[in-house]
Amino acid sequence: MEKPNGIRTRLQPLPEENIMAILDLIGVKDQHDIEDDKLTFLSAVRAISIVPQVAQVPTRKMYEAVFQILQDNRSLELTITSYQLLQDLEKCFPRVSIAKVEGLSSTDTETQLVINSEVWSPFGVSLENDSTEMEGHLSTDDDYIDFSKLLSSTQDIVNHVCDGDPMYLGKGPELNVRSKQLTDDIMSKMMMFQYLVTLLRMDFISRCQVFKSNQKWPIIRNSFLNQLLGSQRANFKNLVKNLMRIVAATTREDSAMDLDTEHNSDCIPHKPLQKPDLADTEFRHTLSQSVMELDTLKKEANQNRWTSRSDGSRTPVLEIVIDELSYNKELISPYLQGTVEAKWKTNIILTFFSKHCPRSIKMFERNIDESTIIDIFNCFSNVTNVRIISKRMGEDVIQLLLVHGFQAYFSLQQGTCSLSHVKDNAEGETLLKETCKSFITSFRNLKRVYKELELVAGGREALFTAATIMS
Repeated sequence: MEKPNGIRTRLQPLPEENIMAILDLIGVKDQHDIEDDKLTFLSAVRAISIVPQVAQVPTRKMYEAVFQILQDNRSLELTITSYQLLQDLEKCFPRVSIAKVEGLSSTDTETQLVINSEVWSPFGVSLENDSTEMEGHLSTDDDYIDFSKLLSSTQDIVNHVCDGDPMYLGKGPELNVRSKQLTDDIMSKMMMFQYLVTLLRMDFISRCQVFKSNQKWPIIRNSFLNQLLGSQRANFKNLVKNLMRIVAATTREDSAMDLDTEHNSDCIPHKPLQKPDLADTEFRHTLSQSVMELDTLKKEANQNRWTSRSDGSRTPVLEIVIDELSYNKELISPYLQGTVEAKWKTNIILTFFSKHCPRSIKMFERNIDESTIIDIFNCFSNVTNVRIISKRMGEDVIQLLLVHGFQAYFSLQQGTCSLSHVKDNAEGETLLKETCKSFITSFRNLKRVYKELELVAGGREALFTAATIMS
């Protein structure tokens, strides 16, 4: 099978011994000289594997050395240089990619997964027998990344942004992540984690695309992410909780950055080496989103009986999220604000209401999987229902769920078709206006129950948007 375009291959043996000799530190005692040698080594790898038109895949030892520099160093320049090199190597030499193969007819093509066996991976997982029913075992080698190390990385970052208190994220606007000093140690851990997330995501995305075309579950089963989460050493609940806190922390950092930009928009200095922040898109969402997507695919596979005993069982991600938000309600606002996937946000809100509302209130006329945010708004059109639900959930929680529910509904409408198209369609325009009316009525009824109701963040903007659409 031919390899897809964009994947470079090794045409001749790399001068591994010459390049690795740069890191020979025997007799070298000065720390500055050691760092210079490491930078020279990274430059040599880039010169051979990235710069040339016909580049060469680094050897296993070279890959490991670059990754070791990222893991162990305490120098900002080495951290960023090794991180950028690893990211560039991933773009030039992806481990997993997609190839289109012609079928029986000229118009019939199917997508297949291509594994580049020459490319090293930091995960203790084998991809060599990707077509087998049972393949890929986690390595016990300490040099590899297994689930416990991945979880430890998220825990280190959570401890940093929460000052060691996981509950601190939701305790008010006084938290300013950017005001915390990023040490070189946590910097290295953040960038290593960011690189690992990139590998997990790229591997998972390629597999998802092929899976959607052929519905063969082993393609997803053999992904790095699924194998890591299926490890006997996996504490899946703790990983999901850590990811929730990271998303919440980055949401608060965004607010701090916006305020900082307003005050310093005219004097932003140029920095040749930018320290990474928690708001980086790759770092912020991709692992959390991949875990949720994997959970959804596994649920589908279970329903279609594609899975086997070897796949094991895990508590659904949605269940873990709901339990955590129920226990720590201060986390609701920053987590929902940081959750960019509208469908996932909708599922959280529907499930939260379903769990906490009294059974005496018939909130959903259909199964919850078929329900929508509109069902929630309609439920709050009754003042009696508002009083009963308020006793269980509180005014602030209700407001937050309604506001984020409206934002998710609005995002889904924009994703399905443009608002101008909706307004050109009489039925669609009527439904949109009725939804906005129900949303506004929900807040009016809350105001009747709570005479001195104070709107939560985003409430005024959401109500203004709904009123504008209705006018």
